[in-house]
Amino acid sequence: MADKVLHVEARGGKGSAESRRSRAEGLIPAVVYGHSEPKHILVNRREFKTVFKHITESEIITLKLGKEEVQVLVKDYQSDIVRGELMHLDFFEIEKGKSLKTRVPLHVHGTPIGVREGGILEAPLHELDIECLPKDLPSSIEVDISNLGATSAIHVRELEVPEGVHVLTNGDQVVAAVTHAKAEVTEEAEEGEEGAAEAEEEESEE
Repeated sequence: MADKVLHVEARGGKGSAESRRSRAEGLIPAVVYGHSEPKHILVNRREFKTVFKHITESEIITLKLGKEEVQVLVKDYQSDIVRGELMHLDFFEIEKGKSLKTRVPLHVHGTPIGVREGGILEAPLHELDIECLPKDLPSSIEVDISNLGATSAIHVRELEVPEGVHVLTNGDQVVAAVTHAKAEVTEEAEEGEEGAAEAEEEESEE
């Protein structure tokens, strides 16, 4: 997977006033954490939006600060919900040859057999915690659910992951499942009948 590149500049002043000034100039205050003292930098907002359509922890970024290059992952960010703008970024420095822990998105695809038979698909898990070397970091984990039948499920332990990737998420967690719609309707109807019967009994006792 090719690294994405951002040209950044050193951040001189600190504090809320300086941060507001930087944002007004189209810059995003950011900090790089890692193996040495934190580096305070500024990221061009327009460049960041051009390079990243969405923020993920599974993409290696090369920050170019003058002649220095640092490889990082996005670990956290703050945004203005009203204006939809990034307010702050936290990067984590990685080292080639040393394993890292991060999250990668899960992408389920295909139409399950159980859904075609009238079932309902549930996919509660959207990310996977993994550990691997930077060179083995996948952008996502693909999950084919085409053969998933009614009342069946795919668990984390059943996923096929690339070589060199160690999954940290609990293997018993459900990635995708198909529940039988007819069974749910019948159960709801039975519960409704039981409730009505109990109400009638209470009225007769009164």
